[in-house]
Amino acid sequence: MNRIQKIKIPFVLLAILLFLGISKSQAQCIDIYSVCPTCPCPDLLYKPICGCDGNTYRNLCYFERAGGNRAPGSTYTEGTCSGFELDVFPLIVAEDQNLTITFAQASEKYATFMLVDAWGKIYIQRTLPAQKLFEFQLAELPMLSRGPYIALIYNSEGKYKYVKFLKL
Repeated sequence: MNRIQKIKIPFVLLAILLFLGISKSQAQCIDIYSVCPTCPCPDLLYKPICGCDGNTYRNLCYFERAGGNRAPGSTYTEGTCSGFELDVFPLIVAEDQNLTITFAQASEKYATFMLVDAWGKIYIQRTLPAQKLFEFQLAELPMLSRGPYIALIYNSEGKYKYVKFLKL
């Protein structure tokens, strides 16, 4: 064996071990064979769960529906992953339904909520109280025309989140 071949072998083995280690840790987090996007979640309350994959889920049922908590070694924590989340439910809302907007943050800071249509027109803008969890129903929903909208929230630190939803 020449010197180059002696150097190549350890690097190839290291690359294989790194690949196997990464794929093993991802396999323990989410079980892709347990994903069930059409399975119903009877609990519609917003109780955020930070999944082992770094995504925030609406509650434990939504996390399990995405394949979490069924795989060996799967873990989650209660609360948001980023410390700043916006939840809009449901994402497709009819005229006679309620649209619930929930804002969760790690620190109590004032935030601004905006509702914008697909063309950038601002329909609603209001300041939200400095609370860790704030939930409200959009009373102005019946006055909005049909189409796509963006619910946007931002705070004084420059953090922002947005969620798209459709009014039928």
